[in-house]
Amino acid sequence: MDDLQKFFQRNFRRILAGGALMLSLLAISILLNTSPSGSVWMVTSAIPTGTKITANEIELIKGNLAADSAHFLGAPDAVIGQYATRSLPVGDLVAVTDVDHGQSNPTATYLPIGVAVDDLPLDLAVGDLVDIYVIPKDQTELPAVVAHRVTIQNIDQKSRALGGSVAVSVSASATVAAIIITAESQGRLVLARDPI
Repeated sequence: MDDLQKFFQRNFRRILAGGALMLSLLAISILLNTSPSGSVWMVTSAIPTGTKITANEIELIKGNLAADSAHFLGAPDAVIGQYATRSLPVGDLVAVTDVDHGQSNPTATYLPIGVAVDDLPLDLAVGDLVDIYVIPKDQTELPAVVAHRVTIQNIDQKSRALGGSVAVSVSASATVAAIIITAESQGRLVLARDPI
């Protein structure tokens, strides 16, 4: 008994240090083994309002949203094939209110237009809102605004890299689409990002 007590007295610091080391290793082990238990859908490519969500635009990632998990869509939820109810930028998590079974804007027309590479912002991306201007061929006429807050649906990156005319698809109502087509026949279209 005395030998045990003497041993503890002589090696008290070593025993305390060893116990602290074991306790810290246990804590690290517990922390490393706790990983996100759920999964959520994240946007990997901008999705404009009213468009059908495809597999290459979203990705399932691990996430632990705790109490907020009911507000976001996860693995068992079918997101692909549904329609975006709002513009979804890259990096956003897909919430329950962000998708709908039916197209949210059934009157939208997806209109392809040709725009010179110098007549659109360099960093223009899918989902951006733009104002469309026309510079008439007739020099006596002044440039004019054709449409406000039109959503960019698609940009042909290959034609953009080559220069010249860039194929851009916009989402607009049938009335606005008719105005854009008329303006395109009268002159050169210029796209300007709409300040939000």
